[in-house]
Amino acid sequence: MGYDLYARRSGEHYYMGAFSFAWMLDAGVGLVINCGPAVKPAQFTFVPDKRGRCPYYNDGFQVDAKQAKAMALSARGLVAVMSHRNQQWADASPEERIWWEKDLDTYKGGVREDFLEKIRGFADFAENSGGFRIS
Repeated sequence: MGYDLYARRSGEHYYMGAFSFAWMLDAGVGLVINCGPAVKPAQFTFVPDKRGRCPYYNDGFQVDAKQAKAMALSARGLVAVMSHRNQQWADASPEERIWWEKDLDTYKGGVREDFLEKIRGFADFAENSGGFRIS
């Protein structure tokens, strides 16, 4: 199950996979629309919109134009930080990487480039959407 995003302004459609969209929200982009990770692992928390809808449920949650622009800015920041983290991993010595991989609770791993590209695409979509619906 993925997420279909429909722009208000143009009706344009953008698709994100279930993992990438939820991860992006949990990584901070969702704070703009009052959602993020919960106390327990693999769970989330949210403040419902005026109609009681949730961004994680594919139930028609509406993101207004101002929120969409803020989400785009947050998504770009997320990509910048994750790209920098990927470079840190690439620059690390083999010995450092072995040490880091033993303790991924402390040391954070990299993010696949195709995944970051999907988030870049989301940022472009959200910025120009005029707001969007999550279905």
